[in-house]
Amino acid sequence: MKSLKHSLLALLALPAGLAAQDMALTGAVVLDPANESIHRGAVVIRGGRIAELADALPADFDGPTLNLGGRYVIPALADVHTHSFGNASPGGMPQMLGPQGTANVALYTGVAFVLDLFSPEDMILGFRDGQRASGPQGALLFAAGPCLTATSGHCSEYGVPTRIVDTPEDARREVTELAGKVPDVVKIVYDHQSYGGRSMPTVDLATLTAVLETARQHGIRTVVHIGTWDDVRDAVQAGADAVTHTPGPAPPPVDIATLMVEAGTFHIPTLAVQSEFVRMLDEPGLLDDPLLVETVPEALRDIYRGVDASQPAFESWLEYQRILAQPTRDAVKSLADAGVPMLTGTDGGNPGIFQGYSVHRELELLEAAGLPPWAALRTATTDAARFLGHRWGVEPGDEATLLVLDASPLDAIANTKRIHAVIQAGTVVDRESLRTW
Repeated sequence: MKSLKHSLLALLALPAGLAAQDMALTGAVVLDPANESIHRGAVVIRGGRIAELADALPADFDGPTLNLGGRYVIPALADVHTHSFGNASPGGMPQMLGPQGTANVALYTGVAFVLDLFSPEDMILGFRDGQRASGPQGALLFAAGPCLTATSGHCSEYGVPTRIVDTPEDARREVTELAGKVPDVVKIVYDHQSYGGRSMPTVDLATLTAVLETARQHGIRTVVHIGTWDDVRDAVQAGADAVTHTPGPAPPPVDIATLMVEAGTFHIPTLAVQSEFVRMLDEPGLLDDPLLVETVPEALRDIYRGVDASQPAFESWLEYQRILAQPTRDAVKSLADAGVPMLTGTDGGNPGIFQGYSVHRELELLEAAGLPPWAALRTATTDAARFLGHRWGVEPGDEATLLVLDASPLDAIANTKRIHAVIQAGTVVDRESLRTW
């Protein structure tokens, strides 16, 4: 253990350019979620990418090495549904992080890629553009910019300016204008669900279709916030690339999985945002998880411990979570069993969700829903890479953005929290330097 620690410290002390160009991991157990393979031996990294997986370190390799002593290497994780203002509070002050703080805490927790699905448009796209011009400090951020919605629809209630689309003409105009800023995805709300007896206006099918068609014409992927299984059906048939959230408590109609598989539509279940708040009240020990303690101030965790569940502001939402917990797990299992591709997203910024950390909780919930460990890993790694169009992983040619773990996530997916090191594009990350919260 001592020699491994010294090797890691030595790598952190190397000039960043050198570490990014040439390094090797030895004594590695490499888990590839894409093909469910395990490689034991060495990983050679050149120019920030995986150059070779070998049984042993090549004799001609003269760069720095890190002996992992049998530790586990997986692709770093992604969160494909977050809002990077920070961590919400059910009372008192939230933990304000902003895009840079969110990027820092995400990478600290092994989440190297985040997709922001609604923040102030120019701010978040400007931050993203700055990262791409100078290189990321923290996790690499992808962004939708605005949340397209109907007048007085969901996303308009937060006081954050967004784009309103009430007609197909609005949709074509707004998406075409937005495309000039090259968002990574276009997000639209299409939600006919009633939440605690209250519903909000939403776009009609013609407007949804116009948004998706116009985005496709500009080569931009789409994510549709949905509320019901009928919403899912409409979104898939209209050409959505992904739908986010899991309806309930009714099970998915028999045709939904077939439609999604045939269309190749990704599902972002967001089980955590639909169940974690109430789970923290029932299982307060969750707030003592070591990784959460490292990334969320005690004062905020104490606020969650002191929530009065009878308050009108929380009562209906907590009851809704209790009702949804098992049916949404069952729905995710049935869709996954049918071959629907899944992606890990947390809806960070909402109560009960914590930037970075909740990606690991989402993986645990997916495993609890019945996804095998390999399948759960794919949702946050190789399938997320496919969706984001950014190739990282453990195969030759992949960007060497990796997570080194002290225990195997195949034994328990919660072992993704047992982080030994984070490697970003061939550079061992100084995780302590990211602690700006």
